[in-house]
Amino acid sequence: MEDSELLAYAIARAWPDDPKEVPPELAAIEPELLDELRALDGGVGAATELPQRRIRALLDGVPALRNRVYVELDHLIDTIERGPGPRLDDGLRRIRHSQVEIGYVTDRSPTGVAGAEHRYGSQRARTLSFGVARVSIPDDHRMGRLPRPRGWRLWFRPDRASHLELDGAGELTDVLTRLRTRAPRPDLLVFVHGFNVGFADAVRRTAQLAYDLNFTGVPVLYSWPSEGETLSYFVDGENAAASQWNFRTFLRAVTGDQDGGRVHVVAHSMGNRILSEALSALDTYRLGQVVFAAPDVDAGVFADRAAAFTGTAERYTLYTSARDRALAAARQFVRHPRAGQAGPGLVVVKGVDTIDVSELDTDFLSHSYVLEHRSVVADLYALIEHGRPPEQRFGLAPMMAPNGPYWKFRR
Repeated sequence: MEDSELLAYAIARAWPDDPKEVPPELAAIEPELLDELRALDGGVGAATELPQRRIRALLDGVPALRNRVYVELDHLIDTIERGPGPRLDDGLRRIRHSQVEIGYVTDRSPTGVAGAEHRYGSQRARTLSFGVARVSIPDDHRMGRLPRPRGWRLWFRPDRASHLELDGAGELTDVLTRLRTRAPRPDLLVFVHGFNVGFADAVRRTAQLAYDLNFTGVPVLYSWPSEGETLSYFVDGENAAASQWNFRTFLRAVTGDQDGGRVHVVAHSMGNRILSEALSALDTYRLGQVVFAAPDVDAGVFADRAAAFTGTAERYTLYTSARDRALAAARQFVRHPRAGQAGPGLVVVKGVDTIDVSELDTDFLSHSYVLEHRSVVADLYALIEHGRPPEQRFGLAPMMAPNGPYWKFRR
């Protein structure tokens, strides 16, 4: 076992088991320590020497932690000398997690059931509920050594399972104020989930999206009352329609916040019915990046709405795929093509950048590619973090459809 592995093991064993129990002196070094641990993971041999030196320098600044780490190092070294040594799959292993904080806004009714997993169900509520969620995500240093938001805590757990905690709040401003105090910038990233998604899964997807994009503003979930059942497609459609007014109210509130930064919005699947309707009904605000991911919206309806809302955001982006089996199945139910389907009838609208991802190797359903495919996540990062137009983003080729230009991922 290399010295770099031993050092990472020792830190994991010396670090507090609960993120809420991390003392201020450890919290102060968390962001740098997390960056150096990622660099340690990515290096081999001599490439690990610099992050090791930096980690030891950070530990020297916190003597109590340094002493615990060195005790654990001595124990590990003694164990190796006595026998075959610890293995990665034994009880010594602790998986590094990042604990991501997001805000949530929902018009789901509270269930009255204890526990974060079941706090909100699929029944509609007349008023919105607000709160903060904390999700632990196994840390795979996907975006390299980019700085992470200060509110993202370092946590070591014995398995890769995520962990979810919720705190309620009285008002939306309470949530945003609390989260902005720990975020490097005040921008919001609003995520609207799609069909067949329960509340807990929606929270996890929002946190994962923020993590993958290394979003250093405030991630916010808008969760409408999806049934979370495959056979509830039409019920979900009605619930999405019923949420449009509440979402519009929420959007007015966050875009009218003069102290806030830009507001980016990403909607997936059926969530685009809520977003596209709100954008066509409101014209008194400006948004940052607006992303329609695999929208389960009638293609003709989407094009009509787009003609009404172009110009209210910095940029509109539509991700589509001809391989999307979920939208193909939806089309069988409703007969009309969906805006997220590429191929014949591809939606190309002036003022909206249409991106065809059909050439990418996606999962069986090919429906969650914006949340899961590395190339699309990287494209989304370039869009939201840097505001780059398609011609300045890697891997996109210009194409021409009968009704105008669009972009396509290269093989």
